[in-house]
Amino acid sequence: MKSTSTMLWTALVLFTTSCHSQEPSADQLLQKLPDITLDDNVQQQYRITTDYFNGDIFGNFLNKTRLVGEYTRGLEDGKVRWNNVYVQNSNSREGEYPTGETLEYMEDFQYRPDENMLLESSFAGFPPNSIQAKNLVWDVMGLETFAWAHFDSLQLNESFRANEINGELDLAGEGSFENKDVRLKWIGISKMNDERCALINYRTFDNPLKMKNEQMEIKGRSHYWGTIWVSLKDKEIEHAVLYEDVVMDIKFGGQPTGQLLNATREIIFERI
Repeated sequence: MKSTSTMLWTALVLFTTSCHSQEPSADQLLQKLPDITLDDNVQQQYRITTDYFNGDIFGNFLNKTRLVGEYTRGLEDGKVRWNNVYVQNSNSREGEYPTGETLEYMEDFQYRPDENMLLESSFAGFPPNSIQAKNLVWDVMGLETFAWAHFDSLQLNESFRANEINGELDLAGEGSFENKDVRLKWIGISKMNDERCALINYRTFDNPLKMKNEQMEIKGRSHYWGTIWVSLKDKEIEHAVLYEDVVMDIKFGGQPTGQLLNATREIIFERI
């Protein structure tokens, strides 16, 4: 006859095993993405770091720029906010950046992340030639769109053509950018920040870019791609990366002929 302690221990083992068995297996997680809704009333904070590396079309380095900012979403009325945004510049390919300059005009900059953020009026407080600061806004909006817009349509290892994301976008009166053929692909399950996440790849190539202001005129093309970690519990973005390669014909100050330049970008989207 079993003792009381042995019976209790056996029951505990069976209970624990039963609880663990309720956790979905890897095969189950890879069958289909869960039907979950993002709660826009929950605040989420991120640090966005963007590195620009400028050079010629032969790979020779010219200079680099880094923008860093803190991004908060889930505010009242569906708004988001930027804080502690600063820029750093360097003429050295290797090594750390020197002390940067704070972008005071982006402190507590709040807005709803919708199509109105492509209008010039949405950046009324921004100074001239602040396209890199505006890119922070557009880059995050793009990453969030890739993460959520077609989440329920993705099938494991199958390329999804996100036609609704394609099209020409006005860049707040400073030019235009066209997404030609955005492809999304759910490539598996990973873990980030102690959360099980869906890994979503995105990519789009040969995207036309046009810009014009008092200082320069640009015509070029962009390839960009990357990966997003989307939580399987609450659909929040846990991490994201973006890589971009842009070849440009730039005319400075009304010059009759331009020069070919190449810019690459690396963006890290991480939890704070």
